[in-house]
Amino acid sequence: MSAPAPETAAENAIHHPLPLFEQDGDLFVPTRAGRGYWQEGTLNGSAVAALTGYVIERDFGASGLVPVRFCVDMLRMAPAEPLRVTTEAIHDGGRLKLIEARIVCGGKLVTRATCQFVREGEAPVNPTWQTPAWAVPHPDTLPSLHRFTRWDARPIPPEYARVERTAPPGGDAAHGNVPVLGDIAPPERRQVWLKPLGEVVAGHALTPFLRVVVTGDFASPLTHSSRFGIDYVNTDFTAYLHRLPQGEWLGYELTGHLSQAGVAAGECRLHDLVGPLGTINVSAAAQVRRKKP
Repeated sequence: MSAPAPETAAENAIHHPLPLFEQDGDLFVPTRAGRGYWQEGTLNGSAVAALTGYVIERDFGASGLVPVRFCVDMLRMAPAEPLRVTTEAIHDGGRLKLIEARIVCGGKLVTRATCQFVREGEAPVNPTWQTPAWAVPHPDTLPSLHRFTRWDARPIPPEYARVERTAPPGGDAAHGNVPVLGDIAPPERRQVWLKPLGEVVAGHALTPFLRVVVTGDFASPLTHSSRFGIDYVNTDFTAYLHRLPQGEWLGYELTGHLSQAGVAAGECRLHDLVGPLGTINVSAAAQVRRKKP
């Protein structure tokens, strides 16, 4: 039996992507994997969100605590340089904890994240209506979209859409920013299974919570792109969860976009293979990408 062919550099980058950060004492040194889309020398939203989530979970996560709300405020574009993250317990009760993480660069607050943990308890006796399950194909039965290097993306065919999503008339590909969604750019195709790959911090495997945190910023292009490209930059994203995900796959389903006068709000439903997890909401402002001089 012959030995399997060695991976090419491109295949290796897809299957074994760089971690977003390497730790040096109390500093987190970004790798090129976290470089930003909008401006040279900055980090992308996924990287800074993942870093704050990593530190929050490291310092305050515990068995029986559910991160019911994780909100990242992206106040400025974080520079691609060593970062220090500080955390603080705003409220530390037996049933509810509110934790804040901050990234400060050059004396300015660039990213702020808060996470509300609720301790698991006994469910009420009377049942409550729940969001119905997502009746879509299993990711193993779908082809992979090789456009993304930090996750395995499996687009879900448009005939499984539960929300009517139709591209508005008009528009011109010559105007606006470079597209990022590839084959799922048409609104009716914006539903996808994602399996995050790689680590947030080198040497630390992804946890269920970090799988949500590291992909949460994807809700921005999914909700705020036109069919030609993305012309909004998100200023935050907020994940609401009633439980932690099970398994490696997360399902993103575009359920809403509203915009006027350059201000936008969007929503995705979040799923795993067991069922619905919650929602990710994201606000944004119109933005022109800064190009190299």
